[in-house]
Amino acid sequence: MHLKYFKNEILPLKDKLFRYAFSYNKDKSESEDIVQEVFIRLWQKRKNLDKIKNIEAWSMTITRNLTFDKLKANRLEFKDLHHIEDKAQDVFNPEQMVEQSETLTGIRKIIDSLSEKQKQVIVLRDIEGHTYQEIGDIIGIDQNLVKVTLFRARENVRKKLFKTDQYGL
Repeated sequence: MHLKYFKNEILPLKDKLFRYAFSYNKDKSESEDIVQEVFIRLWQKRKNLDKIKNIEAWSMTITRNLTFDKLKANRLEFKDLHHIEDKAQDVFNPEQMVEQSETLTGIRKIIDSLSEKQKQVIVLRDIEGHTYQEIGDIIGIDQNLVKVTLFRARENVRKKLFKTDQYGL
């Protein structure tokens, strides 16, 4: 792999890798360190990268593994998804922003209550926009299991959100 390929194909992934790491550890500096470590590992393996079918999925897998390693070391837990709220602020008036913020806070809590696998799948698919195949490659599960897990995760979120709306919890 040449420097030009690295600059054109791998460096543009930095924002996506950062968001993925940040969605779990909520520490900007830590997330930046993780992304830097991913790039270092990719650069060190540059001679073998042409054998990798999907470099983005592989990069996300490395990011996931490093993030979980850091979380285990620091005993942190999945918290919230600030970047969704940031996007929402550009679209709504102040009253709508408060309502949207409350809804997002509720959704964050619901996502936090999901199993780890369901959290990973819903974040990768619905927030990061990865394909089922990419998610399977990142997490290391079959594409059909990704679909089933995503369906169950969405169903759990839907039921809990409906229950919250219905009872004002």
